[in-house]
Amino acid sequence: MRRINAAVDRSVEWLVVAIFLAMVLVGGFQVFNRFVLNSSLSWSEEFQRYGQVWLVFLGIPVAYEKGMHIGMDSAQAVFAEPGKRGFLLLVDVLWCILGMVILVGLYRLSAFLGFQRSAGLGIPMTWAYGGMAIGAAYMIFVGARRIGTNLLGRHSDLPDWR
Repeated sequence: MRRINAAVDRSVEWLVVAIFLAMVLVGGFQVFNRFVLNSSLSWSEEFQRYGQVWLVFLGIPVAYEKGMHIGMDSAQAVFAEPGKRGFLLLVDVLWCILGMVILVGLYRLSAFLGFQRSAGLGIPMTWAYGGMAIGAAYMIFVGARRIGTNLLGRHSDLPDWR
């Protein structure tokens, strides 16, 4: 199971790297075209915008999985070890709820997005905002994994939030 989890984590991390690299390359190409060739690309700004949506919504659960979001040290310090474990469990449950709320909201929004295409790229808007759904699903996956790890008492598997 650890191999599958590690493969999923690495895949999402590499996807974030690839999206960021593509955004940098397209942005550099746009600057080159605008200032050297005197010709602007019609689609680069839209590509950057939707790339950023993907980057943010995939990056949030990656940082969560690594314990890199702002920790609540003062709240954790109030509790003894069992209370701290319960507090972290509550935080993980709230992350899962956030992922579910995002998925439900996207499901409702998809009724409108299914008929629209982006102006510059001409792609379906469901593709443009697909990163939100993938990121929310990955957030739930990471949260469920952390909840299971916490309930089994394997604290060493959880990133240190301090």
